[in-house]
Amino acid sequence: MTILVTGGTGKTGRRIVDRLGALSVRVGSRTGNPPFDWADRGTWDAALDGARAAYISYYPDLAFPGALEDVRAFTERAVAAELSKATGRQVAYVPVTAEEYAAGAAAHGVPQDEIALLTKLFTEVLDGRNAQVADGVRAALGRPARDFADFARDNAGTWMNGG
Repeated sequence: MTILVTGGTGKTGRRIVDRLGALSVRVGSRTGNPPFDWADRGTWDAALDGARAAYISYYPDLAFPGALEDVRAFTERAVAAELSKATGRQVAYVPVTAEEYAAGAAAHGVPQDEIALLTKLFTEVLDGRNAQVADGVRAALGRPARDFADFARDNAGTWMNGG
């Protein structure tokens, strides 16, 4: 299991890499192999390739406008990579606005009242109010959350050949 540690050559990242010790660790930095640079999204796929987990130890100016969007985009790319691995197909994250969703649903014959309800639901769910980490899985199911890679692998058939 390879763990990508972004900022792995920095003050905090080096400590994380040292603590992970015997585990397989890939140091994510501009000087790493392969190189990783937050400012160059073209380096992200190679850095994620083969990584089962990523530890984001550093992002320059995280409070700076746009920084959280980059971290989110990196996470979305990691999720797509896991789904690609599990299904054997290329999966990519493509953001869709509420308006694009509504138009696509209408084009596929979804009734307008359903489109309105789902669009309102998606808009409220994705407005940021649910962005914090919580212990809902443990509270609801009495067990910890599953690793996303395990979920993707175990459910790959759902996304292939019509499920």
